[in-house]
Amino acid sequence: MVYAGFSLAAIAWRHLADASALHDGAPLGGTHAIALPLALSLGALSGVAVVGATRALVARAPWAASLQDALREGLTGASGRELRALGLAAAVGEELLFRGAMLPSLAAWTGFPAAALATATLFGLLHVPANRALRTWTASAFVMGLLFALLYRLTGEVLAPLTAHAVINLENLELLLRPERARAAPADPRRSTATGSTGAPTAAGSRPAPGG
Repeated sequence: MVYAGFSLAAIAWRHLADASALHDGAPLGGTHAIALPLALSLGALSGVAVVGATRALVARAPWAASLQDALREGLTGASGRELRALGLAAAVGEELLFRGAMLPSLAAWTGFPAAALATATLFGLLHVPANRALRTWTASAFVMGLLFALLYRLTGEVLAPLTAHAVINLENLELLLRPERARAAPADPRRSTATGSTGAPTAAGSRPAPGG
């Protein structure tokens, strides 16, 4: 309901300005028949690139792995189907509001750079969690807000950031919904500890293997 409200608010906002929440200005390539496939392709490629970068960070940066663990814990109790539907609804509602309505309206007053910073900041604030372990999620949302604004600027179509946002949400959800896997094999029970006593098998790590 919240994201449906975002979508309706965006459409009404742009309607009052005698404009569209789906595109702004002259279409990329001269016609929407050309603009929409280009926007879809650029959005999908950008989303895949972000997902790849995210998985690389999880594999190499402790803060990214910790964020993934905290996000996974927050998904407990929800079904995969519900979460995928929510991820898609969030992409549609948030992009229509922030990039389809808010960004072009602010850009008409302040210019694109200031409007992009303002909308990315508001987008980040929308992702402020109560759990302190998720605070880096707010910073990543700000960065994504800048990327989505750039995609909208390059194509003039909200389909570009919407597609990127949807790909990121759905692919990262798939990663979070996978069963956790051991990062290391159990230690050899015959191996002695530093004190000379026989060591018990070591429990496998609880953090999920990135992308695995």
